[in-house]
Amino acid sequence: RRFSEAFAPRGRLYWADLLISAVVGWGAFWLAPRLSAPAEILAVCVATLSLYRAVLFIHELTHIRSGALPGFFWGWNLLAGIPLLLPSFMYDGVHQLHHAKTRYGTPEDPEYLPLAHRSPLYLVWFLAHSVLAPVALSVRFGILTPLSLVIPAVRRFNVERASSLMINPAFKRKMPRPQDLPTWWALELACFAWVWTVVALVATGTMSGRTALILAGTAATVAFVNQVRTLVAHLWENEHGDEMTIEEQLLDSVNVPGFSPWASLWA
Repeated sequence: RRFSEAFAPRGRLYWADLLISAVVGWGAFWLAPRLSAPAEILAVCVATLSLYRAVLFIHELTHIRSGALPGFFWGWNLLAGIPLLLPSFMYDGVHQLHHAKTRYGTPEDPEYLPLAHRSPLYLVWFLAHSVLAPVALSVRFGILTPLSLVIPAVRRFNVERASSLMINPAFKRKMPRPQDLPTWWALELACFAWVWTVVALVATGTMSGRTALILAGTAATVAFVNQVRTLVAHLWENEHGDEMTIEEQLLDSVNVPGFSPWASLWA
């Protein structure tokens, strides 16, 4: 086989993996509030790791060429992106900059910080603040989205500072291209609707407060596990943000060899 054929996505594999991860994850979430400890804790752990695996398909969406997997884009957003307030535009158009040869490790890289030169206390904060992601995303989509429809300054803030999965606080995202706006707005309004649907379900007693807390806790733990993965994904040694050679970029990246079950769960 030609080398390029090894990168062709296999639809059955992608769909099977996503569907199994989502069904197991949401099924375990549904069971959790109906169980007593320690079964409830076990169900939350299963939900967290399964939904984390489903969420990470957002990375695949940024690399798969358009049309290669029909329906997968919307399938992923409906199963994972929207209910966890991580629509695909939060990564698509951002992650590609991390792979740009002249941007990696520089201040223009949204996914790079010289963490190797930061204090241990900063690293603790780097991990700990990730658990606030569900709250921040709920405010971003539930409150700032409708405000951005009528206040241009809020819209610009939303796009530049609150529409990217990034770790570089200096990064500002550019406004979306006109051809991307229909999809962008469809996903953004779907997340807005989801936030207020959950609020309405809790307010009317249709969803218990305990279930809502489990949902928030699961989403927070997914964010935390991903932050741990991020922390060890690179050596983070480019302290001054200079442009790096290909060899330097390669040496700054970390591989996890083998196929151990534990590595598969967190990485």
